[in-house]
Amino acid sequence: MAAELAKEGGDIDALWRRLKETDLQITEWRGTSAFVFAPTGPGAADYIQIALGREIEWRAGPIVNPNYRPFGEEELLDPSWPRTDQLPTRIVWPLRSIVSSAAGGAVVHVGSFLDRCGRVEHEKREAKRPELEQRVIREVGPDGARETPFLEAVPDWFDFVPRELRFFQDWDDSSASSQRVFAHWALDVRDYTHKGEREVGSCPGRCSRRRSGCS
Repeated sequence: MAAELAKEGGDIDALWRRLKETDLQITEWRGTSAFVFAPTGPGAADYIQIALGREIEWRAGPIVNPNYRPFGEEELLDPSWPRTDQLPTRIVWPLRSIVSSAAGGAVVHVGSFLDRCGRVEHEKREAKRPELEQRVIREVGPDGARETPFLEAVPDWFDFVPRELRFFQDWDDSSASSQRVFAHWALDVRDYTHKGEREVGSCPGRCSRRRSGCS
């Protein structure tokens, strides 16, 4: 879509008018996820997680809403308009089982992933060091204005530990350490670049007791 917009010189109205006359469709994958785990050592993060998907591809609707011009580029690239009851046949591809193609990767060694989280966060903060060394916090009080160097006020700014690492550290230090993390939680791992900045992280999801996976 970004390439098509570039062809129109960024003219959203012109692109919308052209695309609404085509038979191009938006499709979506819908289904459930399951996770498989294999321990690689005794530590809380010593295991491999494999994300699996059992999905159906559906036709959600035309590539653009033929009755409504997108407000801006964001709405064009990530449409939110309703896509219900527009096509008589909605299934494009039948049920299939696949290794997930999530942005963080389908097969993840959790210990290595945590190392990556810490490294990326450290690199981001170090890149800001020259700026922060010049930054000051200005306070005005009864005795006049006072300036405090930012790094003097926040001396541990470069020692920040990402929440993903804290989660596993806390697990190791708690009474839960007698059990494996993956007996209770699966991780929705993300690793992508947005606007030139790398984003690495995860969101835990509670595991069900069923053999089919986690929710």
